[in-house]
Amino acid sequence: RPKPPRTPPPVGRSTRAMFLNAAADKLKREQDKRKADLAKRQAAERRAKMTADAHRREREDLARRERQEEAQRRAEERAELERVLTNNEGVRWERTFVGRRSDAAMVKGIRARCDDKVVLPPSAWRELTNAGAANVGSANGVFFEITVVNARGGGTTRRTHAGALGFDGPEGEAGLPAPLMRRLGASSAYVAAAEGAEGAEESPAEDDPPTDVDVDVALDVKLSFRRLPKGTWVKLQPRSADFQGELAADASVDLRELLEATLRRRCALTVGDDVSVVSGDREYALRVIEVSPDDANGGAVSLVETDVEVDIAPSEDYEDAMRRLAEAEERRLAAAAAVEQERREREELAREEEERRAEAAERAVKEAAERAERAERYRAAASGRLPVEPDADAAGGCVPCRFQLPDGRTVTRRFAPTDPLAAVFDYVISAGGAGGGGGVW
Repeated sequence: RPKPPRTPPPVGRSTRAMFLNAAADKLKREQDKRKADLAKRQAAERRAKMTADAHRREREDLARRERQEEAQRRAEERAELERVLTNNEGVRWERTFVGRRSDAAMVKGIRARCDDKVVLPPSAWRELTNAGAANVGSANGVFFEITVVNARGGGTTRRTHAGALGFDGPEGEAGLPAPLMRRLGASSAYVAAAEGAEGAEESPAEDDPPTDVDVDVALDVKLSFRRLPKGTWVKLQPRSADFQGELAADASVDLRELLEATLRRRCALTVGDDVSVVSGDREYALRVIEVSPDDANGGAVSLVETDVEVDIAPSEDYEDAMRRLAEAEERRLAAAAAVEQERREREELAREEEERRAEAAERAVKEAAERAERAERYRAAASGRLPVEPDADAAGGCVPCRFQLPDGRTVTRRFAPTDPLAAVFDYVISAGGAGGGGGVW
């Protein structure tokens, strides 16, 4: 006769608790992971928001600075116009001419104040007279601010001042002596660059050495009437150290006479002008860096009928050497600061990493203690549920069992034939075979 199917014994409360505890641990780990992921997302969102806010503030600051700079530029233009009108006693006159080389002073035999006097057409004199400039400038002579108009119409460059030699030139043209043309940057190469390269936007640099000016060279120049005060003091800076090394140190050279002869050929000085001092076959360039008075004239003074005190500043070569030394020292300090900053950042990163490791170790110890405590509770609960172990010669018999635990230990115990299967699981749990609270066999 076939045997009836055997009904498995019911699962006890200890087995259910074991599986429930395992599920609770898994749920807790998943919740902790979700919390950590949420914290990371929130931190990334905060960083993104802070970056976006920083970029927005930068754009707003840039727009505000541009508006402020535009307002400041307009205010400076208004102030400059007001300054010019005040200095010119209300007279305003300016006109654009084609500047060409003129040797009118040489032809007329004029040697004093001849290097920076211009020849203008008769219409310019009529306009100046109608504007009242002739009366304003009658005491010190008529002076003009001369600027080179950019070939592309993008502004003006090369600024200086000059007097008037006469008003008998051709209409539309301004006759400029060769030294004045050189100060304005005129040369054959300049004109070739302006006419042959339509996209050229820059004139020769102000540091370019002067070159001879051909009679065919022409510049678009703007002349503006200016009333210049009589100069009392100027400071000149040699371009090269040769001036102090050769000329100023030579006892046989009368430097004062050379400077007086040079300045007698000029009727005005402008900050930024070059003054050429010739001694024998050598020519030394000195730049005008300061003038006095310099309160309302844009750094320009008249040399007509006045005594001027001249100071010589250290040469540009010397200042360049000092500037290179200062830049080298600044680079060294910047490099040292960068190294120090990098060291501090590494120390900060190491400190943060050490704190993270300490926190992780502390968390691991805490979790291990919790697991051990939970496992001990499981084992104690399972041990309390165990039935009494029968003797080997008990009247009802016994069932000896041997168990191989996960840690390699082997344990044995006797069970009564009437003990439930759950008692076997409880014994394994109490013997430490179920880990920290539950397991599968």
